[in-house]
Amino acid sequence: MDLNKIVNEAMVSIQQDGFVEKIVKDRLQETLKKVVDDMFGSYGDFRKQLESEVKNKLNINLDKLNLGGYNLMVLNEVKLSLDRAMHIQGTEKIKEHLDELLTGAKSEYKLSEIIELFKEEANEDHEYDGEYIFFHCEQSRYSRGGGLAFIYFDKKEREEKYRCDYGLTVDLSDGSVKSVKVDGNDIDNEAIMRGFHGFERTMFQIFASGAKVIVDEDEVETSYGYDD
Repeated sequence: MDLNKIVNEAMVSIQQDGFVEKIVKDRLQETLKKVVDDMFGSYGDFRKQLESEVKNKLNINLDKLNLGGYNLMVLNEVKLSLDRAMHIQGTEKIKEHLDELLTGAKSEYKLSEIIELFKEEANEDHEYDGEYIFFHCEQSRYSRGGGLAFIYFDKKEREEKYRCDYGLTVDLSDGSVKSVKVDGNDIDNEAIMRGFHGFERTMFQIFASGAKVIVDEDEVETSYGYDD
């Protein structure tokens, strides 16, 4: 038996079948895969170099950042958004209340009538029987007619008229109401959204409906009177 011949023929056959080429290719792929894994793996040199480079590029000095200014900017934007939402919701809320608040409003009131309504509510429990309200009316007349009446009143005596809980400013030329003070404050949108009741509602109706007020100062009765 010619052993060399057999080996040579086997090698030729293997070569023709591509066996050696396949083995070389597979081993080369395995080697390359291992090299890449080593470079990019958890402990690979390339990974370490890449991490180091990225950290250097992203090295932010927090002490130099104006975070206070940034926070203020964010807070201002949030406040602006809330203000917009509150304005939209508040406007809708005011619309809901207005029809109800203006129901029953009259086109004209006398000052003496307003004061009587005020006394009725203030002395509902008769705690002020026999006492007097604080009432002050001063008129500023114009040289060519007209003028303003500044009216201040409260449940009981005040040392200063400007500290009164209630007030009216009336244009004497046409009876229009220029300003109203209720419970120590001017009427604003926040107060409207909360709603008014009793005498405060009457004051709001006078102002919001454009009602006229006749300033019959001499007819105003400042005494609460007595419970019969």
